Amino acid sequence: LPKQDSNRQVIELIDRYKDQSGIIYCFSRRQVDDVSAYLGSKGYSVRPYHAGLEDADRRRNQEAFIRDDVQIIVATIAFGMGINKPNVRFVIHHDLPKSIEGYYQEIGRAGRDGLPAHCVLLYSYADVSKLNYFIGQKEGDEKRVAIEHLNAIVRYAEDEHNCRRKPLLNYFGETYTDKNCSNCDNCNSAPTPLTDITVPAQKFLSCVKRADEKFGAGHIVDILLGSKNEKVLRWGHDKLSTHGIGGELTRKQWMHLARQLLSMGYLKQEGEYHTLSLTNKALETLRKRESIFGVMQEAERIKKADGKKKAAELEYHRGLFAILRQKRKDMADEAGIPPYVIFPDRTLMEMAAYFPQSQESLLKISGVGQVKARQYGEAFLEVIREFSASHEINEKPRESHRDKSDSGRRYVLVGELYNGGETVQSLMARYQVTTQTILDHLARFAMAGNTLRRGSDLEGLTSVSGEQTQAVFAVFDDIGTAMLKPVFDKMEGMLSYDDLKVLRLLYLSANQE
Repeated sequence: LPKQDSNRQVIELIDRYKDQSGIIYCFSRRQVDDVSAYLGSKGYSVRPYHAGLEDADRRRNQEAFIRDDVQIIVATIAFGMGINKPNVRFVIHHDLPKSIEGYYQEIGRAGRDGLPAHCVLLYSYADVSKLNYFIGQKEGDEKRVAIEHLNAIVRYAEDEHNCRRKPLLNYFGETYTDKNCSNCDNCNSAPTPLTDITVPAQKFLSCVKRADEKFGAGHIVDILLGSKNEKVLRWGHDKLSTHGIGGELTRKQWMHLARQLLSMGYLKQEGEYHTLSLTNKALETLRKRESIFGVMQEAERIKKADGKKKAAELEYHRGLFAILRQKRKDMADEAGIPPYVIFPDRTLMEMAAYFPQSQESLLKISGVGQVKARQYGEAFLEVIREFSASHEINEKPRESHRDKSDSGRRYVLVGELYNGGETVQSLMARYQVTTQTILDHLARFAMAGNTLRRGSDLEGLTSVSGEQTQAVFAVFDDIGTAMLKPVFDKMEGMLSYDDLKVLRLLYLSANQE
């Protein structure tokens, strides 16, 4: 099941089995605590279980679950080994497991009494990225095996056609011969229609070939999206004809396509670095110009908060966006400042959506003021003009964000009052809202390009150590401040979203023009 609003999805699943036993597996201890606390606040009978708890607490929670004193256990994979509880009616994987083996073992704890049970895996590519990050810390055979395990579970999760039972049993050397198990989501729903993916498939296969079949999927996607990162430039791949031709798809869509081409037999993967190369099937298909049919994922959209189109929802050109990000990083490295100080991601997205060709047009982009336009504008305009000319793209009209009245917007008022000397606490009292609402307003104010003072009251809102603060700031340097979920994942769930909101404001106030 695609992970969209995991809290809502978990509650909907639990409510199907009211007052019955179930296990919810999470990736990290912090996530276990967060999900358990959330469900508890909604009135559900729930306990956490992970290695960070005292032994006595773990035993107490496990015994309460076994005795049916507690309906739900939210746990890491540490839970379940050897427990005798036959009436588990549901198992929910809140996050992607690390392997097919682990997943098979965990879902095997459901329905041991022979009665029907429900197993659900909430899947998102963000979980894949998180696991890839941790795999990157490994070396040698350990890394190779971890990658193989992850690829197997990803293929399983993304398969929208085959019976779920078949790949599970095949993985363990067994065979399931029935065409339809009548139990899994794929067997009980209409098949996902195949679409013609010939053009993007040809682009990907061609790029693999032009890169001499020496690189993995991530690097191939970098080339297709027009990245000018150090590796692309070092190998001269910015000169390939396939460089920047894939802006119509997101990175996630390209990676999904790569895995699909692997499973369909058009690509093979070898070595510790999982180098891609074309199979005879791919070469024959390209030679004969045969069509390729598969599943094309839809691009994810961020929900609108106020009915207005946000930068993250813009249909911006991913290739140009990647080039602008690299330009920003190069300028930031040269100046010895974080990339965000130059322009936030939101601003680069708008540049890649509207292709401004002049200083006047650039000033209509959110986050571009007179000072930044003078300091950095021409360097970015040069990149945009060159890209527009080579791709025959004209500037698109853009209403200035300054043409819209900001005076009545709450976040502007909150930001101006804060800069005038009010504290977070006084603003909470003034508007009768929570701390988090004020922090959200201040973040929006700062990310719109406004200066935000560094108030001592902000530092008093978090007890995060200096070492952790610097680690979070380093992540902000790398990926920007627009979204906190990737930062939460990078920090392995060790910091709460409340702490991250405070640290984002401290970062923004410390890195201004």
